[in-house]
Amino acid sequence: MLASVICVYNDSHVLNEQLLKSINIQKIDVELILVDNTKQTYKSAVDALEYGISLCNTDILIFLHQDVFIKDSNGLLHFINTIKNGEKGDIFGIAGSVECEKKNVGLYTSGEKYIDNLIECDWSIRKVACLDECMFGMRKDTYYLHPFNKNICDNWHLYCAEMCLHARRDGYGVWLVPVQIHHYSNGKISKEYMRCLKRVACEYRKDFKYIWTTAYKVRSSKIYVNALVTLWGLNRIIKNLCFCESEK
Repeated sequence: MLASVICVYNDSHVLNEQLLKSINIQKIDVELILVDNTKQTYKSAVDALEYGISLCNTDILIFLHQDVFIKDSNGLLHFINTIKNGEKGDIFGIAGSVECEKKNVGLYTSGEKYIDNLIECDWSIRKVACLDECMFGMRKDTYYLHPFNKNICDNWHLYCAEMCLHARRDGYGVWLVPVQIHHYSNGKISKEYMRCLKRVACEYRKDFKYIWTTAYKVRSSKIYVNALVTLWGLNRIIKNLCFCESEK
């Protein structure tokens, strides 16, 4: 087996129709580790993924969302080979953010409607500041250098972003690999996400002036992050009030 593919799922239909259907066309031998959370057994992504890692029997770990479809039939093999040939300590993904660029990068499409087109591309990898958690991977020995931090990421958000910051702080690389996927979700920002963002900023503000994620590009200073979270909360209250008024 070339790698261990780990997915935490809460919807069997989505898993079978999206991720597993795309893995079946890859025509390579991987160890598939599916962590069932349909009964909400796990309270956080870290708890669920750590359980999946404990079952792995290969030297390469790949984490995928249940609603990811790998478009290119050679995409997973290319991703695995890139990780295999990469440096110990480096993290690899297919979507991410770059320092001082507001737009995310990667050869991905997203949304409820599947987009099947493939884009001609340069197959070289690119260094980025942060990776999206929909698909990322590393060597197993890399994971033990900077594992998931359940004290900071105690919910379902930012566990990959926190790992990327940890790796960069220790002098390792974070790399974007040009693998083409469709992610059926555009992602949602929740109260738990914002709370987690505050904890991430608190942990790394001494090392990074900015925290770059695929959802937010923010200053890591306490004043800025607290103001951002407060404004986000007020905006949410206003939207809910407006919605209630429109329903009357």
